[in-house]
Amino acid sequence: MKNCLDIYLQHHAMTRYDVSKKSGVSEQTLSKASKRNPNTLTAKTLIAISKGTGESPGEVLDALLKILESDELYIVTTLVELRQKINEQEDEFIVRGEYGELLKEIENSRLSEESLLGFQLGSRGMGDLIVWGLNRVRQTLADDPKMEKLKQDILDLYQLKIMNGTEMKLRLKQLDY
Repeated sequence: MKNCLDIYLQHHAMTRYDVSKKSGVSEQTLSKASKRNPNTLTAKTLIAISKGTGESPGEVLDALLKILESDELYIVTTLVELRQKINEQEDEFIVRGEYGELLKEIENSRLSEESLLGFQLGSRGMGDLIVWGLNRVRQTLADDPKMEKLKQDILDLYQLKIMNGTEMKLRLKQLDY
């Protein structure tokens, strides 16, 4: 499900945290709302979002429904946003700016599906265990273990597509099966 709430808040240069502080509704409630279809949001949630953005609840709902019907995706520009989207396993989003280089590096390190299948067949499945163990050791010994975990999560969960020189689109692999 597309995260319409975060896209809407991005239009208003806000985050769920900002809305939470302005409206008194918990971030957890807004996080749950961000994963739902806008048609199913409660009046309480719509009122809270409207308090945060200064628009009426009707305008909020209309904007969320318009985003749902569009091809618009959330645009990640910071490391915090990137980690949040990966942790929430956002279906699709775009990464813009300096982290595009990180994603290009990740994409270039990826084996093709044919090579990966050949490795798995040739090692009778044991290769996956060895690779998993080596990745755990690499993450533990890395200068920035959180960044190594983020890279591994991206490799494991997402397909990457270069949009242009500064943007990359990430899409959950499971959506293509």
